[in-house]
Amino acid sequence: MIKMNKNLAYLIIVLGFLLILSACKFPKITKDKEQSERVPAQKSVEKEKSIPKKGNQYSLELHRWGVHNDGTHSKETTEGINKALQWASNQGYTAFYVPEGIYLITKGKSDFDASARINLVSNMTFLLDDKAVIQKETNGFEIYSTLYLGPDIKNVTIKGGTLRGDRDTHDYTQKGEATDGTHEWGNGITTAGPSDVVIEGVKIEKFTGDGIEIGGNTVFGQYITEEDLELGGINENGQPIPQDGKIRSNNYEVSNFNHSVYQDPHFRNLMMWIPEGVEGTYDLFYYRKDHTFIKKDGNQRYNSTWGYSHIPEDADYFKVVFNAHSTKGVKVNRMTVAITENMTIQNCDIGYNRRQGITVGASENIQILNNKIHHTKGTAPESGIDIEPGFYPAINTLIKGNRFLENVIQMVFSYGGNATVEDNYFGPNRKDGVGFSINPNYYGATVVNNEFDRTNFVTWGNTKFINNRLISSSASFEGGSEVIVDQVNGVDAYLGFTQTEEGGIQVSNVSLKSSKNKKKRGGIAVYGEPIHLKAITIQDNNEFTGEGNSQNIYDQVTFKNISEMKLTPGSYNDCSASGGEFELSSPGKYVLNHCEFKNSTLYTYNQKTNVTIQQSTFKNEKSSNGPAILALEAKNIKVLNNTFDIKTDKGEESPIIQIGRDASERDQTKILGAAIKENKLSTNINRVGIDTINGGIGAPAYVIEENTLYNATLKLKTNDINNRNEILK
Repeated sequence: MIKMNKNLAYLIIVLGFLLILSACKFPKITKDKEQSERVPAQKSVEKEKSIPKKGNQYSLELHRWGVHNDGTHSKETTEGINKALQWASNQGYTAFYVPEGIYLITKGKSDFDASARINLVSNMTFLLDDKAVIQKETNGFEIYSTLYLGPDIKNVTIKGGTLRGDRDTHDYTQKGEATDGTHEWGNGITTAGPSDVVIEGVKIEKFTGDGIEIGGNTVFGQYITEEDLELGGINENGQPIPQDGKIRSNNYEVSNFNHSVYQDPHFRNLMMWIPEGVEGTYDLFYYRKDHTFIKKDGNQRYNSTWGYSHIPEDADYFKVVFNAHSTKGVKVNRMTVAITENMTIQNCDIGYNRRQGITVGASENIQILNNKIHHTKGTAPESGIDIEPGFYPAINTLIKGNRFLENVIQMVFSYGGNATVEDNYFGPNRKDGVGFSINPNYYGATVVNNEFDRTNFVTWGNTKFINNRLISSSASFEGGSEVIVDQVNGVDAYLGFTQTEEGGIQVSNVSLKSSKNKKKRGGIAVYGEPIHLKAITIQDNNEFTGEGNSQNIYDQVTFKNISEMKLTPGSYNDCSASGGEFELSSPGKYVLNHCEFKNSTLYTYNQKTNVTIQQSTFKNEKSSNGPAILALEAKNIKVLNNTFDIKTDKGEESPIIQIGRDASERDQTKILGAAIKENKLSTNINRVGIDTINGGIGAPAYVIEENTLYNATLKLKTNDINNRNEILK
């Protein structure tokens, strides 16, 4: 029993607008509606005498088709171009040349008016002269397209010229029946599920919505209801089995691929939308007509990129398994969609549009290459590129070699997955902008070899951020899983890491330095659960901050030309510093292991801090006479098995290791525990090597033992444990 819903197309439109309001307001147009609005073929035109072909390219004859190239007669011009395109296609031309001039595209009579746009045809290059302008007529409609490619369109190239919207003269006071008055869907180019499209060298500007909106369409749908279902699951071999909490389809009439739409490989896909009475994910099983099992697509998600299943070529029907304990009240929409496949946008100038430069909606295998995308501002999201497909998939997107300039948002990935962002320049974005963000619902972004110039980046997981350069910019990694950060170079740049799950963020090979502007600061901030950072270089006017975590591991951190820095808790292994004062004063544990310090001072300044400095070396030049380690406040400090080679040319010098503040002998102690053991201290003049005399009232016995001091002395409290220390001249 086939349960076709006659109002399904209308339902999808309504759902699309609901999705618009809740997400990016991406309009959905059903195929049936689009087909009803298409301009009918002009058979009388086809009977006209054929024009001799010139290299299989047809040059638009203005007078023959009633087309004006002086920016007038919009209705006649639009109708004439559409008729000429259809005729050229029927005559076998594969290129359609539009000569120099301004071609006014009519405003039409309503939103979605198919006669108010150029409807491109299959197997055709739409070639615009460099001085040709396709100008949208001033109008007050919330939704319009200037060039349109429907779901049946294949193998199209749009090349050259200018597409210009009516942004500057648009009437924003009108409001559509199913829209909210934002006027954000007036597009230069709209795709509704075509395949094999190239847009090359086109200037696209001043549209009320997007320069290019890449979208899809619904082409077939049926409801699966409780009458089509039974209790039980299906095993990995495609065989029905009893299984608690599972229900499966049992009606061939709602699960076959007999509909004519499936004869086109472009439409051989399956999704499940708008579930009622089920939960979680679902599993699809494909079969041949002789009931032999082909394959399983498991853990599919409803209304999602990750619920888009390609139907095998030899599949004749499917079965679906839902998560439910009963079939009662279950209702799921089985959908087949047209998405834009195999599309390339390259060498274009896309600027001054209100909503988006490019919206990547329903799509697979989109390439956006070597474009300039700029000055996007007017109505949210205001992004150079926005990947936000709504109910549809958006997978396998390549964004490479582009320049993003002065957009409120340079780029946002909201939904979808598997994008590569490579060799792009971002910057600067507008002062009121938010840069480039990858949201939690987006899965699998690779961001490699880009330059971020005064443009900030943020991701919530599932991102590889590799070999990128940051200039006066920040990159924030707000948790999640499968985040790899490697080979990052920054100038006046911040990196922020918030670990939310074990091993979720992995960081290595980061180098941050400062410009000559001393007021600008950068650095690294760490928060959340334990994280591991490796091969980090921080220099100049940068800092290492954040709440930190006592279990954090920092391997091979290098500090260069630092004047003063507060470190976060954690274990620092094989670190090095050249100059600077380093404050260890956050609550928690610090371990400095196998580190090298030159002309540096480490000091503690918190009674909740627990510090261990071990197997490290301290050296200084003669011009430096301060302490190497100074404990002002600490819960406990341990200095174990280190080597101090300290030289000075000053007459007055501080102790090499000092426990307690200067002149604090009669103050209440703020050093609650200390152990200085198995260290070697060497100086060029006679000076104090270890000083605990200022430990203060109530100070416990500090353990000072098995240290070797060359040309240095001990200055200890009377209750300290002074054991097996050796003082040599």
